[in-house]
Amino acid sequence: MSETLCLDFERQKVYEVDPGLILTGFTERHHVNSIPLVVSELEFSGDHSSHNVIINLQAGLPTRAQISTAKKHLRQGKAVYFYWPEEDAIEVITHERLRSFKRHVRFHETYQRVSNLRNRRVARKVAKATEVAGDPSWGFVDEVDDGYRVQGRGMYIRLDYWAKLTAGGSYGHTCYQVKALDNVCSDGMICVFASEYQLLREMDIHQIVIPSRTEMADEYSLVENGVAYEQIIESLIEFYRPRLVFERLVLGNDATAKACKKFNIPYIAEFNGSELTMSRIFGGREMANAENLQAIETNSFLQADVVSTVSDPVSEMVFELGISSEKVLTNPNGVDLEAYGPLPLSERLALRQQLGFADEEVVLGFCGTFGGWHGIEVLADAIPQICAAADDVKFLLIGDGGFKHLVLDQIDAHNLQARVVDLGLVEQTAAAKYLAVCDVLLSPHSKNMGDKPFFGSPTKLFEYMAYGVGIVCSDLVQLGEVMRPALTLKDRELTAEGARSVLIEPGSVDDLVSASLWLIQSPELRRTLGANARNAAERFYSWDTHVQTLLQFVKGKELEGYHLDRKNL
Repeated sequence: MSETLCLDFERQKVYEVDPGLILTGFTERHHVNSIPLVVSELEFSGDHSSHNVIINLQAGLPTRAQISTAKKHLRQGKAVYFYWPEEDAIEVITHERLRSFKRHVRFHETYQRVSNLRNRRVARKVAKATEVAGDPSWGFVDEVDDGYRVQGRGMYIRLDYWAKLTAGGSYGHTCYQVKALDNVCSDGMICVFASEYQLLREMDIHQIVIPSRTEMADEYSLVENGVAYEQIIESLIEFYRPRLVFERLVLGNDATAKACKKFNIPYIAEFNGSELTMSRIFGGREMANAENLQAIETNSFLQADVVSTVSDPVSEMVFELGISSEKVLTNPNGVDLEAYGPLPLSERLALRQQLGFADEEVVLGFCGTFGGWHGIEVLADAIPQICAAADDVKFLLIGDGGFKHLVLDQIDAHNLQARVVDLGLVEQTAAAKYLAVCDVLLSPHSKNMGDKPFFGSPTKLFEYMAYGVGIVCSDLVQLGEVMRPALTLKDRELTAEGARSVLIEPGSVDDLVSASLWLIQSPELRRTLGANARNAAERFYSWDTHVQTLLQFVKGKELEGYHLDRKNL
């Protein structure tokens, strides 16, 4: 019999695990494609405590029976693992980890009993709540010769305690957006985070880091932490009395909305998309406690004086909750033009040489989170085809994520290690520098969000525009809007005057290959598209422009023609 068994409580089955599955090197939480099983099954009711076990979980938390079984095996000195099939992850279980799960199960059971009684009351109460958050004055936003300025101090809040970010699109979004806000506030910005942002420290922007009650981010811990933050956030806002508060919303937390309401502080809630929707589409399930989580999120929208969204589809999500369109601003993400852009020629050539790129080689780059909607499967299939068709091409990959293995597997399968430089996750400023060695940058986003249109506003797209190089981009909602005017594979004979990119069919490997080869073979076209994209970034898509648009909106100025300009200039 195998030394390791897989216990499936839902099906009341016990399976022998393939002895070839190597788990001994696992330390915490690891990605696995699947658990290979031996065909034979054993009686579920038998005593299997003399074996190592993998317990198959079908929910966000283990049950009491699963915890009891795990405890029995640990007492026998056996290895215990929890397998999360929806996440393709296996977690090493220790006595300490088991005690943490027991605490969360107790909280879950208590909370569920209470929430079953109050869920409907909360939802009804929120639905009836007024959208008028006092009568805060925006008189401190002044219009001056070079734009809008804030007289006083601003406060930025982001409390996603489970995400200890150090680099990437979301990290850069926050840091460079805060920098732009800091530039327009006469007394600067003060930031409240759940973990420190090193880049903001280097910018000398003040941060307050407040701890969370737990590192767990299940649907009940989110609410537990949101409640725990209320007194802290209220005290900070009462003490600093900022002229405005800007919050990047996180699920399960309306502490900032409540505090701003209490002290009559103007409150701007930034919404980047629904985590509840993402769970349904990419996690394959409805979040537990979804009704309460939605009620809490909706309350933030109701209390906000302005809801700033990153795309039209995200705005539509807010409208569907009954929020007035008069206080919702669609404001795409942007780029810090000081941080992103071309390097001096000598420095660029030296950095290319350091990375192993010859002067005559064409370097194609991809930077970002290798996530489920980034078109990673398309990129993975395209790389071998592009390399086979063009000998003078190499790739630069920056970033990491759950789908990175798709690309790495293709590199190994086609022996392309010498053609691909994979830097992994690097510091934000380092990534910005490395991207400058590329001749073509790729943005092959490939998915809509289930029955919803793609609602993202990828920061990397705006950062790509700053480098003045060729861009291949999926024609997907906001991406296509930002990158137009554009060329397509059907319009090869059209003039490139004004065009910012080559747009391709989302999800098409053939299009990504063809468009990449077109730009590889057309250096003059790359330069023309790149110059147009850089010009558009400077005119419309810097973080400074993003913040000016926000202040113009809250000041109540006329926005007629703004979106038209973005699309057509």
